[in-house]
Amino acid sequence: MYDNRKKDSQASKKNKTKAEVAAEKAINGYKSIKDLYPWKTEWITTQADKDLTYFAEKLGKTLADKNYGLTNSKIRSIYGEIKRIQTSGYEKQKPSFYLLRPKMAYAAGRELENAGVQLFKLFFEDAWKEVQDEKTFKNFCNLIEAVLAYHKAFGGKD
Repeated sequence: MYDNRKKDSQASKKNKTKAEVAAEKAINGYKSIKDLYPWKTEWITTQADKDLTYFAEKLGKTLADKNYGLTNSKIRSIYGEIKRIQTSGYEKQKPSFYLLRPKMAYAAGRELENAGVQLFKLFFEDAWKEVQDEKTFKNFCNLIEAVLAYHKAFGGKD
C-alpha cells in the first residue's frame, strides 16, 4: 500500500500543468519580483524611465499568457481600491493603502494554484513596500497601470 501512495505522489508531480509549476515557484521559490525580472525601486521612489516600460511589457505579457491564468476579475478589487485611494488622495487614505497588502495576500491565498495571481502578488509586494508619500504612491499607481495595460494589450482576459 505504501508503494502505491508513493507512485501516486510521483505521478501527480509529473502531471502538473505549467501554471501549477509556475505557481509553486512563485509561492515557494521566489521572494521578490527581482528574482524573475529586472526591477528598479527608483521607478517608485524617484521616477519612471524607459526600462520601466520594458519591465511592464515583459511582466504584462507573462501575466496575460494563458498558462498563468491572471484575469482582470482576479485583481479587480485590488486595482479598484488603488484607484479609489488615488482619487481621494494618498495622505487621506493611508490606512486604506496599508490594508491593500492584506487584501492582496487574501486574493493570492484564494488562488494558490494560479501562477498569474502569485506572480502579481510578488510584483505588488515589492512595489507596495516602496510607497512613502503622495509622490511615491503616484509612481506606484503608474507602474501598476503600466503592467495591467500590457496585460490587457497581450490578451489578458476579464
